[in-house]
Amino acid sequence: MTIKTIKDPIHGFIDFVGDFENKLRALLDDPFFLRLRKVKQLGFSDHIFPSATHTRFSHSLGVYCIARRMLLIVEPEGGPDRWSEKGKACLAAALLHDVGHGMFSHAFEGAMKSFLNETDLSKKKDAALRAAVNHETISERIIKESSVTKTLEEIGGEGFPDLVSDMVRGKDKTCIYTSIVSSQLDADRLDYILRDPYFAGVSSGRIDIEWILKNLRYSDPESLFYFDTKAYISMEQFAVSLFQLYPTIYLHKKTRALESMFSKLLCRIFELISDGKSSDAGISETHPFVLFFEDPSNLDNSLLLDDTVLWGSMYQFRNCEDEDVKSLAIAISNRKIDKMVDLWRLADELYSELGMEAKYSAKSRVEILNDLCPRAFQNLCKKNPDWKKNLFYDEYSRKVYSPNPFGKGSPQQINIKIGEKFVDIFDMSPIVASSASFHIHRLYFDPDAFVQHEELVSSLKEVLKDELFKLKYPTDKTVGSL
Repeated sequence: MTIKTIKDPIHGFIDFVGDFENKLRALLDDPFFLRLRKVKQLGFSDHIFPSATHTRFSHSLGVYCIARRMLLIVEPEGGPDRWSEKGKACLAAALLHDVGHGMFSHAFEGAMKSFLNETDLSKKKDAALRAAVNHETISERIIKESSVTKTLEEIGGEGFPDLVSDMVRGKDKTCIYTSIVSSQLDADRLDYILRDPYFAGVSSGRIDIEWILKNLRYSDPESLFYFDTKAYISMEQFAVSLFQLYPTIYLHKKTRALESMFSKLLCRIFELISDGKSSDAGISETHPFVLFFEDPSNLDNSLLLDDTVLWGSMYQFRNCEDEDVKSLAIAISNRKIDKMVDLWRLADELYSELGMEAKYSAKSRVEILNDLCPRAFQNLCKKNPDWKKNLFYDEYSRKVYSPNPFGKGSPQQINIKIGEKFVDIFDMSPIVASSASFHIHRLYFDPDAFVQHEELVSSLKEVLKDELFKLKYPTDKTVGSL
């Protein structure tokens, strides 16, 4: 029996055993999968965490490794060349789940959406570009319409790519094989919760993967994974650890600043391309950005876009005629990161100074501040309309866990078995059920273009204080009911 092994710092050894799995391993050399070697898992995070240079390629291998172990729980009599058709599709989907990600992972998708929202293109061009930057749509097309499709058909037959694509897209939420690829306890999360903090060098997000997989159970009649009550503490740790990665790594203030600068750079480049002035950005008509813009529906043009395209073109951008492109390229390549004012922190400090924690609960505090920050920014822009064009407002929210609205067990949830019932962990764990959430409300600006930093902070404090005073001393009985 053929066994091929890949050494991995997270999982030790990732094995491809038998005829099927080694045919699947051939996908690692497919051009669309090889591209993931040049797409960093965490985008610009290596500019803050220098060792966070791991790629979507290595992450995808890790997801495959964990999916294989989870699949053995569903199909204990399976294994090399004995997997069911859905089991085979599950492994292929785990390996290919990120194949459609653009350069710098989610940053490219966000940047292109900003460009399209600000640009008046024809409906046809707008729709084509939106589809071409949606990583889920592109993943589906790669699986169904590329060289990947041919390999999958050779492995599993004509309908196999469709089955794999459906699992990647999470089409059937009741399917246990889909839940291995996409759910609140899937192989994807179980890999990146280990891989990302490891390479970033942070302590948050550590879990005992061996304990989790040893205690993971499968109920065939209900078609779901579950844990006995003795193991639910580990799942609390999993949910909280995953949550903590957001403030620690994914939403780091400098990472988000670099992403916004990247977005501004791409928006300006594609604006020039749209106007037929790509040469002003220092690039030719055969540059990957131009080819992609001119024919976004062509998968071969998507294949050209990876992180190296930006860095390889940075010299042209730094020396081009367009001043906006030039200044942004110089700032990014020299790591001259935009400055930030933390609107949430300012609001929180004023909230405490006014002694409002004595009047409202901790949960209400979060709700109040989350509502207050965007309203304060709007009021700031009304008072200082010239400032708005130089300020980027960054808003993001993340919950610890999304409960099943029906409370009962589901393949998409983390399930605990109590007696003969399967219960969503949200309905058992006080920690998970706390509805804790993390929010960011930040303002970014180029310190060379916007020099009124002190005025910005003082104006924000003034606006925030006005809003908090209204809440603390309401003139209308309906105000401040939180």
